[in-house]
Amino acid sequence: NQDVMDLVAGLNPEEVFYRVEKVDGKTKNDGAWMNFPTVSLFSSTANADMTEFFRRMGCEASTNSYSIEGSTPLVDSLLSIRYGLYDWNQGSSNPLLTLAGQEGNTWLYRKDYTLPLGFGISMDLEDNWQLDLGNPADVQNDLCAVLGTSWVLEEVYGEDGGSSYSYGVEQEGEYYAYISNRQVKEVKVSWGEESTTYDNVNRGYLLELGRCLPGEEILLTAVDPAGADLSARVYRFSDDALRQVYETLSRESWNLTEWTDTALAGTITMEHPGLLYTSIPYDRGWSVLVDGEEAETRKLFDTFLTVELPAGSHTVEMHYEPEGLRAGAAITAVSAGSLAAAAVLGRWAERKKKERR
Repeated sequence: NQDVMDLVAGLNPEEVFYRVEKVDGKTKNDGAWMNFPTVSLFSSTANADMTEFFRRMGCEASTNSYSIEGSTPLVDSLLSIRYGLYDWNQGSSNPLLTLAGQEGNTWLYRKDYTLPLGFGISMDLEDNWQLDLGNPADVQNDLCAVLGTSWVLEEVYGEDGGSSYSYGVEQEGEYYAYISNRQVKEVKVSWGEESTTYDNVNRGYLLELGRCLPGEEILLTAVDPAGADLSARVYRFSDDALRQVYETLSRESWNLTEWTDTALAGTITMEHPGLLYTSIPYDRGWSVLVDGEEAETRKLFDTFLTVELPAGSHTVEMHYEPEGLRAGAAITAVSAGSLAAAAVLGRWAERKKKERR
């Protein structure tokens, strides 16, 4: 999509680290196709830990892929997704979005309350945040509970008809639905005369119902298998709770001064000893220097790259080199040398044979 490429090309990566997601008509590899930093991926080598984290947070994930489908503004913030690409004009209907550009029928919006790539957290957060609660709304709200903020997903109650669920909107906001019955693979969602069908619902991701206004009625109906009990729950996202989470987690930001595909550097001030949360998938190829000294890396939440930091101000540098790259290069060089030597010896032997003849 040339419109998307033109919009993203206008962003300045030197100002602040960012990721972009295509919100409408999304596929797993939009970033790779249209050259922008993203988090969605479809690959036979997809990081299994990232897949599990996405699933727990309510995003669509399968064995070899994960995507931003089902994401809430909280998940976007945790993954440092600063921009969203839309196929229609959100206008002023969503207070968390600010128009950043338009090309043709594509609109680029900047998302408010986007957390940086890295920030300091307490050891308690790692110990107490429950990621295995099953319902992703509960997982996100549990993070809020640990941080001491209001819940981001407030459950609302409608009429449960077994194979259907209806809710009359009372308050404007972004709404989501969670279907706990894993036998249901497709769900039709209707708003008056408009409707859409969600597939792969049995993967357990949150259904993004969009921004709804008071007086509108949302109707969810099981399509496959017809007549199945939905076991549906509906939630309204709290913009104020997101602001509280952002203000809490951004107090100790890792302020980047350099970032490339293989290197990151910046400063951070920790009020108390803790961990550097990064939304970088853990990989043994990352090496980290804290104040010039090598630091031990490990997984955070079984997914992300982290290091422990003492209280005070620090310079943190990260460098990436694929594990085994140097050994592989050495083996390749030796192999190439051996082949070249064999070729030379072969030509020498052939010449000697001709001389004897």
